[in-house]
Amino acid sequence: MVTKKPQPAKTSGLSGERKTDVLNRLKTVRGMTDGIIKMVDEDVYCVQVLKQISAARAGLDRAARIMLENHFSTCFVDQVKAGEAGDAVAELMETLNFQRELI
Repeated sequence: MVTKKPQPAKTSGLSGERKTDVLNRLKTVRGMTDGIIKMVDEDVYCVQVLKQISAARAGLDRAARIMLENHFSTCFVDQVKAGEAGDAVAELMETLNFQRELI
């Protein structure tokens, strides 16, 4: 019987500065989301709520771009160098499929 060696958990590999940037953007979006909830609860005019939703979405998109760029420059490259190009491309295509607005 052949026992497969367990694979280490994949990580983002974000550098300290990039990680801080992503976390700050996500925390800002969290604050915006709380504000949007309050606006809806207080029956604020629809257009104002929509503007805030758009701003929150833009914040998420900026965070996603950082993560995607990091994936290209670290994880993807490492997989290709390790001879796992097919897996790297498949994972990249999957990633791009749910991040279409970023490309």
